[in-house]
Amino acid sequence: MSRTLYGLSQSAWTERARWALDHHGVVYGYHEHVPMLGEVLLRMKARTTRASVPLLADGDEVVMGSVEIARYAERVGRGASLFPRDQDAEITRWVDAGERILGVGRAWFMKRFLANKGAQTEVLPTFVPGGVRGALAPSAAMAVRFLMKKYDVPDDVEARIEHTVRPIFHDVRAALSKGAYLLSPASFSAADIVMASALHVIRPHVSAKLGPFTREAWTNEALVRDFGDLLEWRDTIYDKHR
Repeated sequence: MSRTLYGLSQSAWTERARWALDHHGVVYGYHEHVPMLGEVLLRMKARTTRASVPLLADGDEVVMGSVEIARYAERVGRGASLFPRDQDAEITRWVDAGERILGVGRAWFMKRFLANKGAQTEVLPTFVPGGVRGALAPSAAMAVRFLMKKYDVPDDVEARIEHTVRPIFHDVRAALSKGAYLLSPASFSAADIVMASALHVIRPHVSAKLGPFTREAWTNEALVRDFGDLLEWRDTIYDKHR
């Protein structure tokens, strides 16, 4: 298939892109990106040295970034719009908030991942034989260190959780006090996809294809305790729209 999405299966950014494509009934193939090893291929597909996933290649058209892919899906697909024309500013606000959450959440995960050999073993490519997976776990840690440098992952993760993530989740809670969706009481939109996916950094959804050690590395028990109502909302959104 000429239309292919390149992504990381455990990435909330990739999940956002897949969700929008699926919502609009866009048919595509999927290629799991392998950090470091797949970098040359990704740059070739992106036609730039600053390539990242998710990336959608459709013939001569290349779309990089989850929101950009969602807008592409809106253009070529079918079904209800995810980007109401009169609410662009509100969607942009929620997208920006989601980006800040995921940036901090990625840093939280990566630091915990480096201390979790079980998670390092789980994320190795499927072609690695079971008998040598444990011995090759350090290569997964090396790949994560590569990503930490690529994305300039911050060191002050706990402070950013307190000063960035928690206030945004309080804003989400306040918005949802008015209805089931972020933009309007009865209208599912890209804002809901963004925030439902962002809750991955508290605890991944049950549908996420993660091993138990990797799921543990993502989970923040303090945030689970304080924002369990948002996880329930996320699960309802998945049940209805995913």
